[in-house]
Amino acid sequence: MRAVQNIISRGLASSLLASSLFAASPVSFSSSAHATDVLATSFDDYAIGNLSGQIGFLGPAGSWATSGATNSPFVAASVIGVGTAPGVDPVGGTGKMVRLCTERFNAGRSKAWLDLLNSGKWAAASAGGNTVLETRIKVFVPSAQRVTSTFGIMISKSSFETSGGFLVSAQTGAISLLNGGYAAANRVTTGAFASLNQWNEFIYRWNVANGEGSLSLNGSVVASHTTTAFGALYASNLFATTDSAPGTSNAFGYFDDLVLAAVAPTTPCPPDLNGDGTVDAADLASLLGAWGTSSGDVNDDGTTDAADLAALLGAWGACG
Repeated sequence: MRAVQNIISRGLASSLLASSLFAASPVSFSSSAHATDVLATSFDDYAIGNLSGQIGFLGPAGSWATSGATNSPFVAASVIGVGTAPGVDPVGGTGKMVRLCTERFNAGRSKAWLDLLNSGKWAAASAGGNTVLETRIKVFVPSAQRVTSTFGIMISKSSFETSGGFLVSAQTGAISLLNGGYAAANRVTTGAFASLNQWNEFIYRWNVANGEGSLSLNGSVVASHTTTAFGALYASNLFATTDSAPGTSNAFGYFDDLVLAAVAPTTPCPPDLNGDGTVDAADLASLLGAWGTSSGDVNDDGTTDAADLAALLGAWGACG
């Protein structure tokens, strides 16, 4: 580790400090902005109540749609404020968020989405080669929920075809990727886990042109895959599945700070540990925090060590 400390001292100490502060505090919503944003919302300007029919953006097909048969008095997706669900306040402790309720039927699903196809929003944003749909979202899944269920994002190729996405188990926090559907048979375990009872930030990038997808959790890439269905895009859905017969029981997941953007494909860049397209202080902090484990392993030899640090420093700057 002395070699590590010497390298850092030659001009990187301040960057490491900045990244440590970044890692210790929530990622600010404003930092997620892209020049090709399709939608960026913290839901704070939405009305309390049913999300269905509320305006996401002006123009045709600009209203939120929801589906899912839930137990009364709940609806599939609703906008709630602080205090409605004690202990599940948005990041920062103020503002509004979306609550998804599970269906009342076994193997059911509930979801909320904006029509990106018929609104023309995706076509306009993706023009010029920005073929990757980037979905940024903060998700809070409470533990000890009675209904076996999962919460996350589902990418729809059309109004009836699922391409990809991810789900978090409400029982264990285990993360799975979706491929061609949302049923258990269409889920691939990643080996990664999200912490229950706290907010987690996910970034799911999916290339509409070829089906390549990647998932980041709280700043680090945790999984990648290639979906079998691709070539078109209908919507990115806030999504919940019900994997057991719930009866009158319900399960809930909470979503905040949603950004949908069209971005250009990036060249694979292993040192870019958080998948943001740049090797910088945030990646350095992740690597040092993973020292001796496999989670910061840049050169794929099974451990994070001086060789990985050298590779990261050699790739410093924008991936290309």
